[in-house]
Amino acid sequence: MYKVQVHRKKQSFAWILASGLALSVLVTGCGQQSAAPQPAVSEQAGKSDQAQKQDQTFELNVGYGQSLGTQLGFIAEYEGYFKEQNLKVNFVPFASTADGLNGLQAGKIDVGVSFGTAGPLTFISQGSDFSIIGGHLSGGSPVYAKKENQDQFKTIEGFRGKKVGTLRLYTGDIVFRSALSQAGIDWKKDIELIEFKNNSMLLEAIKSGKVDVGVGSPGTLYEAEEGGLVAVTWSNDLQPDHVCCRIVAKTGDVKEKREAFKRFLKAIIKAERDKEKDPKVTIDASRPHIRLDDKIMEKSIIEPHMLNHSDPNKKEIVKMWENMNDIGYIKEGKDIDITKYIDTSLYKEAVEELIASEPDEPFFQKVKERFNQQNIG
Repeated sequence: MYKVQVHRKKQSFAWILASGLALSVLVTGCGQQSAAPQPAVSEQAGKSDQAQKQDQTFELNVGYGQSLGTQLGFIAEYEGYFKEQNLKVNFVPFASTADGLNGLQAGKIDVGVSFGTAGPLTFISQGSDFSIIGGHLSGGSPVYAKKENQDQFKTIEGFRGKKVGTLRLYTGDIVFRSALSQAGIDWKKDIELIEFKNNSMLLEAIKSGKVDVGVGSPGTLYEAEEGGLVAVTWSNDLQPDHVCCRIVAKTGDVKEKREAFKRFLKAIIKAERDKEKDPKVTIDASRPHIRLDDKIMEKSIIEPHMLNHSDPNKKEIVKMWENMNDIGYIKEGKDIDITKYIDTSLYKEAVEELIASEPDEPFFQKVKERFNQQNIG
C-alpha cells in the first residue's frame, strides 16, 4: 500500500482568511444556481423486514418419481406460484423411490415429493436424518391381476395362497401387507411374496404369470390396462385415508433453508386449490414434464383414487410407522420416536401466511381446519 506524505507549510492568517472567503462565495454561488441533489431513500430501506425477506430469491432442486410426476409441483410452476414466491425450482426425475431417496441423502436434490411414505420411514429407521414437512398424494396404489383372474380377488381372502408381487419401499406394499395381517392372513406364510425393483418388472411378471397378482405404484393404470391387466382393488379400499407421497427433506436443510421450504409449501397449497377446482389443469401443467398423450395422462394422473393433498397428516404417518413395526417390516430403529422426524411447523406457518394475505379465500380456511384435525392432538 502506498502512503501519501502531506507537507504542511506555515501560511499567513491573511492568506487563510482570503481563501476561506473565496470558498464561501463559490459554495454559495453553486447553491443559488441549482440545489444539490438529496440522496434517494433506498427502496429496501422503506420496506418492512418481511417485505425485504420476500424479495429474496431461493432455489430448490425437487426430486420426483418419473412414472408419477409431481402433480402439485407441476401445477405450481404452470400457474406461476413458484415465481410469485421468488422461488426457482429445478425438477429432477428418478426411476424409483430408492434412487430418489438416495439422491436426497447424497444432496443431489433438496426435497423429494413423490417417494411414498414407507420409503422415507424405512430410510429413517436405517439412520437417515430426514424430516417430513408436507404431503403430496394419498391413496392411489392399484392392485393388478389378469382380466381373466379378477374374480378371484373380490375379497381379501382371495389373496391367500397366491403368488403376490410387490415393490419394496413403496407405500402400497405396506398398506397391502397390513391389510392382510389385519384380516388374519400371515404374509410371511400364507402367501408367496416376491419383491420387484420397479413397476415395469412387476407388470411384466403379472402378465407372464410369474405372479398371480401385484401391488403397483400410482400413475401406472394406463400401462397396466394396455397390457391386459385390471385393477382388482386399490390401496384406498384396503386402508381408507392412508398417506402416500410425503414431502421430505434432510433435517439440516429444513433448518438452514426454512424460508425456501415454506415458500415451496405455500405454492403447493395454492396448486392443490387449483386442482380441486379443475383437475384437468394437471394435464396442461404436466405436459412439459411427462411426454405422454393427454388421454394416457388423464387415465394415469387424474384417477379418482389418487388424492393430491398437501397436508403432512402426522397422525396417518405415525399410524403407518406403527403398522410397519407390527408386520415386522422394520428391522432397525424400531424404538425411534418417529414424531421427531415430522415437522409440521413449516406447513402451519405457510397456511397462516396465506390466510393473512387472502383472508377471504375459503380454501385456505379449509386447509387450516384439516391441518388441525390431522396433525394436532
